[in-house]
Formats: sequence, structure tokens, C-alpha cells
Amino acid sequence: MNSLAHSLDSSGALIDLNHVQKSYDGKTLIIKDLNLSIAQGEFLTLLGASGSGKTTTLMMLAGFETPTRGEIRMMGKPIQNVPAHRRGMGMVFQNYALFPHMTVAENLAYPLKMRGLNRIEVQSKVKRAIEMVQLHDMQQRRPTELSGGQQQRVALARAMVFEPQVILMDEPLGALDKNLREHMQYEIKQLHRRLGVTVVYVTHDQGEALTMSDRVAVFHQGDIAQIGDPVSLYEHPENAYVATFIGENNVLRGSLVARHGHEVEIALDAGFEARGMGVTMPIGASKKVELLIRPENIRLSPINQNSYQATLADRVYLGDHLRIHLKLDNDDTLIVKTANDEAIKGLNNGQRIGFSWRPEDARVFAQG
Repeated sequence: MNSLAHSLDSSGALIDLNHVQKSYDGKTLIIKDLNLSIAQGEFLTLLGASGSGKTTTLMMLAGFETPTRGEIRMMGKPIQNVPAHRRGMGMVFQNYALFPHMTVAENLAYPLKMRGLNRIEVQSKVKRAIEMVQLHDMQQRRPTELSGGQQQRVALARAMVFEPQVILMDEPLGALDKNLREHMQYEIKQLHRRLGVTVVYVTHDQGEALTMSDRVAVFHQGDIAQIGDPVSLYEHPENAYVATFIGENNVLRGSLVARHGHEVEIALDAGFEARGMGVTMPIGASKKVELLIRPENIRLSPINQNSYQATLADRVYLGDHLRIHLKLDNDDTLIVKTANDEAIKGLNNGQRIGFSWRPEDARVFAQG
């Protein structure tokens, strides 16, 4: 994918990245040709697998890395040659990066003193930051005396204490356990809403991205595969990579039979014909295609003329739902998520069962 222009009108953006490239060895491009606009006050998440370019992009925004080519602008002014400490951006790292010999209050005061604020201003802003993250009784404790969640709150407060326009977060919740992680996701999002600060957040966790973000940029091999709000990415993926990376999808291969507008008919290798939406598939696309259908969009039913057929291979009890494994006639497995109800409990492994989906719930792409 070449030169990507994404969503926002750059004239109204707080930050613009224009044709940005990054190489560490002069040969391999870690970031290929990135065009991205970030709006004032939005929560933008850079989502991707390890090595996709998301963290490199964040480091270039922060000023810890310099683009090989291209330009980064903030409020219309180039900043790619501005030192990190002069960009007015707060930074939160995964390992918190707190000073262990300093108290909470001293950690928060440090960036203010470095900016030359007087003692009264420092005290006022530290007090406000402590109230913001609800650490009222812990300002004299050192980081080693705090839990992981409390340390993360201090790191957040330190990033916000000098009232930056932008806060950059690099996998900030990666070291926390599941319950605390989910709690901190909620707290960060509430802080964002209350303060109206612009947040650029890096994660490899798709659930975290969908939960917290106004928009998500899905990175893949140094490019943005798709950018949009969480609902658009989940329900209307523009390519097979995004469809499989965001959420879960069954992938069924086959050959294109016919097109009816955006709806396409496919002869699947599993031995039956099915329909799905080929919205982003060019008219002259390869006859070899793949149909992607999410487990929650498949409906089980008695075998009839409107259903496909498979063999019930297994089911996994997950409390609020069942995960059903269907064996297709070519031995492919189809995963179905369904309610844990009495009708399903009465089925036996090895039994033939009907299933179906609405064409608008399936996405069809040319095989890569």
C-alpha cells in the first residue's frame, strides 16, 4: 500500500504526518509512506503486531526518533527537528519510568522544575495532578511502595502534570493483570473525556483498542492497513488482514461464481455455494477468493433447504456462551459462538447440523 491519506482534513488537524518514512539501515523501510492526521482532543490508537511500525511512529512523534524522509507538523509547524523536551508532549511508558529514589510528589514535580516553574506553581500543579488520579494519601510514598496500578497512575499524572496538548502512551498497561488492566482502560478513557487532551496510544491488544479509542489505525508491515472508528473496523473491514486481526473470523476459501452488485456468489472448497459482500474487491479480482465470517454471525438450525450442513465436532462451555466446532465436508473447521441454551445442549458430537449466515455479515476478498 502506497501513500496513505487518512480520514481527517489536514487543515483542521493538530498533528500531521506527511509522507513519513523511517529506515534504520538505509535499506529496509520500517515506516514506508505514512500520511496521518490527528485531531485536537481525539483518542487515536496505533494498533498492530510486533514489528508493524506503530511504536516507531510514536517515537517519531515524541522526538526520540527522526524520520528518514517526510515531515511531521504540529499546529502547522514542522517539528521533526524539534527536541523531544520542547514538543510539549507527555509520555507514558510500559515500565512507568518513575524515579525510584523520589516520592510520588517529587516524581510529579520533576518535569515542572525542569520547565522552570516556581515553587508555588509546582505545588499547585502537583496537587491538581494527584487529585486527578486519586492518589491523595500516597504523595510521600516511593514507587517501590506502590502497587502496579498505583505506579501507572503516577506515570499518567506525571505525563499530564505540565498540561501538555498531547499525551503519548506506549503499551502503558502491558505489565498489569487482566482485571487491573481493564480497570485502568476505563480510568484512562474517563480522564481523556474529562480533560479533552489529545491521546496517541500504542497497543497490540485489539480489545483494548476497540474499548478506548475514537479512531484506530491498524498498522501492518510499515503501512496503515485501515483507519477508522472501532465499529467501522470491526463491521466493515477493508481487507483480509484487518478482518482477521480485529476480532475473530472463520476463513473459507473458494472460487468466484457470480457478482450481483456488491454481493458475490462463491463455490467454497468445503463443497457448497455461499454468498457474501465483496465491497472492496475489484471487479477484475482473481477467481480465487476467501470468505470471512465471524463466529457470532453464524446461526445454527435444523437442516433445511436454506441451510448449509456440517458435522458437530465439539463444543466448549464458556459460561455465557458456547463455542461450537463444526467439521465441514473438506475437513475444514468452522467456529460458531452461540447462546448456551437447551436446544444446543441436546445435540451430540457426530450429529449433522444446519447452519447459515446473512450475506451482509460475510466479507469476501481476493486471495492474497
